[in-house]
Amino acid sequence: MNNILKFQARPLLMAGALATLLSASSCSFFEIDEVNDPNNASIESVVANASQAQLNALAVGVEASLRLGHANNSSYNQIVGTLGREVVVLNQTESRWYLELQGRRGATGNVSVDVLDDAAFYNGQYTDFARVGRAARIFRASAEASNVINVEQKSGIAGFTRTYEALSKLHLLNLQGENGIRVDLDDIRRPGKFVTQAEALTNIRQQLDQADQDLAAAGASFAFQLSSGYTGFNTPATFRRFNRALAARVALYQADYAGALTALNASFYDRAGSLTLGPKITFSPTTASDVGNPYFQVANGEPNNLVAVPSNFVTEAEAGDLRLAKVALRTTPRTLGGITGAYEARVFTSQNASLDIIRNEELILIAAEARANTGDLTGALADINAIRTRAGGLPALTAGSLTGLPQYINEILKQRRYSLFYEGHRWIDLRRLNRLNPNPAPGQTLALTEAPFRLFNRLERPAAEKQWDIANP
Repeated sequence: MNNILKFQARPLLMAGALATLLSASSCSFFEIDEVNDPNNASIESVVANASQAQLNALAVGVEASLRLGHANNSSYNQIVGTLGREVVVLNQTESRWYLELQGRRGATGNVSVDVLDDAAFYNGQYTDFARVGRAARIFRASAEASNVINVEQKSGIAGFTRTYEALSKLHLLNLQGENGIRVDLDDIRRPGKFVTQAEALTNIRQQLDQADQDLAAAGASFAFQLSSGYTGFNTPATFRRFNRALAARVALYQADYAGALTALNASFYDRAGSLTLGPKITFSPTTASDVGNPYFQVANGEPNNLVAVPSNFVTEAEAGDLRLAKVALRTTPRTLGGITGAYEARVFTSQNASLDIIRNEELILIAAEARANTGDLTGALADINAIRTRAGGLPALTAGSLTGLPQYINEILKQRRYSLFYEGHRWIDLRRLNRLNPNPAPGQTLALTEAPFRLFNRLERPAAEKQWDIANP
């Protein structure tokens, strides 16, 4: 059992969605400064008849907030990758990566951890992704009150922001699992109580459906400009295809397989199309106020924060799988806390490499799982083979090589493991399929699971959220 990836972890005191998303700079928690600071505009200055320039800036801010959920403090893919045993972060100055998150604690790591810290740095992205939803709601409120855009343009902004708010909630729910999340956040002074995981998925799906309706009434173009990451998805009509792709993902999480197929039919799913097609988060480390891709690491480098990959990712792959190029054997392994990282992640080739929000390769795998679960095994096999041959360079499976639904799901889970490696899916897949255990499927194992290691199915509810509910029963 070895390995890990890379990333810079900085301890962060969890402030919680409710406190940190209120971007007011006044002395009182719930007050807005009366004097507008041109460098730090108050919320009031943009929700009362915002100008076109302000609306453009708010759109940029919504996109940027999603990017910071990956690039700020503890990066999302590294947290969920660690919990799903895709990667192990061997950080030379932060032992909690390879002790606490592996279910052990203490100088030697021999003390079992039953509950994760509710205020540790690895809860930091809860606040980061909650900020995405807050930015989206502010943008929507600003558009509604603005006199510089028409009804169709307001509908376009509503569709854009509701899609982003749903994406924000989905990230939060992925982290919190059965803890559930808050979904009623319109009034930040009186947020709704936590709802169950199932209720949250229902809310996210409804919000995506409402956004789809908004986009259908939005006319031919948006009233703002999207980044280059949305090339091909930068009009209301094409953005709807992105929205429906997200709806398919949520439907899959709900085990609504017929609903997933319906959403896929309106998305950009294409069994024969480019596997990389889809909206992306872009990075530009040389641009002011921008950042580089936090998941890039120099080959065979010696960073403080080394992301290694468990060796079973390689040993359990089929011979000749092209997706093994996502990892490489290090010249000099690193050992920390009794864990040796012999392999390292090489998914991203530079700091400028983009990060997929959702792409066609995932949609084909969603289609395969949905078809298998609705009895269309022929269609499921065609989707599986599209991934095996086009992404993996592997031979197609013949009819009859998979018998029964369990074998189809095992094969799909394996293809998701290699196609979506280090993209934030593995932990969620194992959890939703009740396979978060040392042997999730035949021929697949999870590294670092024997005592004193321990698997977790969720992060703890952040301390600030608990304190809020105590103070506001």
